[in-house]
Amino acid sequence: MTGGDVCVSVRGLSKKFARSLKRSFVYGARDIARVLLRRPPDDSLRATEFWAVRDVSFDLRRGESVGIVGQNGSGKTTLLRMICGILRPTLGSVEVRGRIAPMLALGAGFKPVLSGRQNVFLNLALLGVAERDIRARFDAIVDFAELHEAIDAPLGTYSSGMQARLGFACAVHTDPSILVVDEVLSVGDARFRVKCRNKINDLRRQGTSLLLVSHSAVLVETLSDQCLFLRGGRTAAFGSAKDVLLAYQADIATKPAAATAAPKTAVSSADGVLRIAGVTFGGNDAEWATGDTALLEVEVDNDAAIADVSVNVMVFDLAAPGSEAVLVMMSSQDAGWLHLPPGRNTVRLRMPSLGLLTGSYRVKVSVSRTELHDILAVVDDVRVAVRSAHRAELGVYHQTRTWDAPGLAMDAAHDPDVTAEALDDG
Repeated sequence: MTGGDVCVSVRGLSKKFARSLKRSFVYGARDIARVLLRRPPDDSLRATEFWAVRDVSFDLRRGESVGIVGQNGSGKTTLLRMICGILRPTLGSVEVRGRIAPMLALGAGFKPVLSGRQNVFLNLALLGVAERDIRARFDAIVDFAELHEAIDAPLGTYSSGMQARLGFACAVHTDPSILVVDEVLSVGDARFRVKCRNKINDLRRQGTSLLLVSHSAVLVETLSDQCLFLRGGRTAAFGSAKDVLLAYQADIATKPAAATAAPKTAVSSADGVLRIAGVTFGGNDAEWATGDTALLEVEVDNDAAIADVSVNVMVFDLAAPGSEAVLVMMSSQDAGWLHLPPGRNTVRLRMPSLGLLTGSYRVKVSVSRTELHDILAVVDDVRVAVRSAHRAELGVYHQTRTWDAPGLAMDAAHDPDVTAEALDDG
């Protein structure tokens, strides 16, 4: 442990797993035998094994907060579980000074057959709180969770939100010196989320240190003094939250291959009256910039003149597979029905100030006809990267904006059209 004010010291932390369940049991038995025989751990990868976390080092100091970001599968939760003592590291070490309150899965360890009251006593006892202290804090826990009428009902009758509220209330009333939070600040409704956020702030003012994993850039930037960016289980960046978030957002917007002149998955209608010949992004760069003018060009071949046509564009966030489109634009709604002459026609969609934030997106382009939107052709394999050259954006989209208030001074560090930023709970 380096330095008297360091409460968590992580050095060369690594963890590997086997993708095969059968082999994981075999390897686990061998690793236990190595420990019993006091042999050094095996740092090589055996068949089906992979490194979930590899050679991560950082310090968390008292009263400070470290946010951890990275795409799904980057090792964030595995790292927190090793710090909390739930998982044993393969290599490296974790040293902790102080009581940890882990909020990795709120309500984990609760027993459905027991009442809420009984689960409070059980949960806090497992976290190392003495019975007399649990009794002293019980009313405050129930008040915070807002479960007065249900506290003596079996936990199995609680909704998932009620269980999470009770789990959060238990965790923050253990007088923790280190709070570990993994994507759990979406508990309850908006009012209760604000309550949770402010409780964490109160604990921080009292000197509690915080380790925070969240996909919300707002939470990470506003709650963190420093930030750790994990990529493939390794440290990609560590430093101020603002700088690391900018690096993280630039990373997830890795530039994809430019759209081909003739998309491979172009699907045309059976009558073959129209074909999508190409989709490009203003120079075929497959890249847009937040806040700048964005251009999408769709080349269409039709042998004969065709009327009442609509070009439709749907944009999906690749970081959230399976989700609904984040942006839908239809020429029929925005500009009216198109009447295309025979030959090759280029339809241009221009967005004067792009609202999409930094990231990688899938673009689906279709051409439909008449009010029922019979599909004539579809292209669904086009990718575009969105970058921000100025700052790590917060929220879910970029809004071009200006601020005006008495005594407001322009800060040169901000974008020309922005003089302040509103902070929210994410």
